[in-house]
Amino acid sequence: MTEWVKREETAEMPDDRLTDDEMIAIAKAVYKEPLAHLEEHHYTEPKPIKCPRCGSIDVMKYGIKNGIQEYLCSKCKRKFTARDIPFGMRTPIDQVGASLTMYYNGLSLADIAQYLKQTHNNPVDRSTVYHWLIRFTREAVKVFEPVKPEVSDTWIADETTIKFGDKLYWIWDIIDRDTRFLLASFLSPNRGTREAKALMELASQRAGKAPKWVITDKLRAYLDGIELVFGADTKHIQSSPFGGADSTNIIERFQGTIKERTKVLWGFKTPETARLILEGFMIHYNFFRPHGSLQNRTPAEVAGIKAPVKNWTELVRKVGGDI
Repeated sequence: MTEWVKREETAEMPDDRLTDDEMIAIAKAVYKEPLAHLEEHHYTEPKPIKCPRCGSIDVMKYGIKNGIQEYLCSKCKRKFTARDIPFGMRTPIDQVGASLTMYYNGLSLADIAQYLKQTHNNPVDRSTVYHWLIRFTREAVKVFEPVKPEVSDTWIADETTIKFGDKLYWIWDIIDRDTRFLLASFLSPNRGTREAKALMELASQRAGKAPKWVITDKLRAYLDGIELVFGADTKHIQSSPFGGADSTNIIERFQGTIKERTKVLWGFKTPETARLILEGFMIHYNFFRPHGSLQNRTPAEVAGIKAPVKNWTELVRKVGGDI
């Protein structure tokens, strides 16, 4: 054995070595959490795949497309993927929902496409955003059609103009005084009794009742339109601009909203498409956008409605697998 090995074997331990008690104390501190606790955090059971529409876990694999596993729900027959992307699309649900929100808040299709490219590195064309808008607005109309608000007995009607090409159209609106719920919006090339009657019928169908009072400006078409639908049970109040300071304030606030809506409708050349977007705007106004005059609640919340979805992103997620 060499001499340096002998010296190594006979060398003394350092003076600062730990005592047995100190080593035991350190060990207790390090291993004070049981092994089962560590395993609970690091080894979890895999979550079952759930259908995004009905929540069922009775699903089966349904092939692979573009490298993505697809599934089929045995309960509702919806096809979907485990990724948070609408079926058959490439853009995540939150980006699609944000695009719809921005559109109904007044941004153009081009602005939205630019936002997606700059913020999310998602170079979609404005035509793609347009297809999202049409597809999910149609789905939203189906989802919210059965919903009935609890509104007051006083409604306020108004009308404004918009042009498609060289032709003038009228947008008829009727809103509940207390909840600010927009009961109906009606687009028409004419401004007569038939249109006023149609507005009242749409509002009555949505509310499931007739009002006791309808406040309008002095447009003569309202006289017969209200009488034909509600008869003598509803009192028609005509004034200029509107009866009472409260009613005037409501309409003035809503006129600001109408300006936003007009911007939304500007890019459409046909009344047919504009009517669909008008319905989408009603959904956005009533269910998704809080109002300062309602203490940052939506008209739907004030009207006692438990909305099936709370925003456009939830709507896209709910119906995103429908094909």
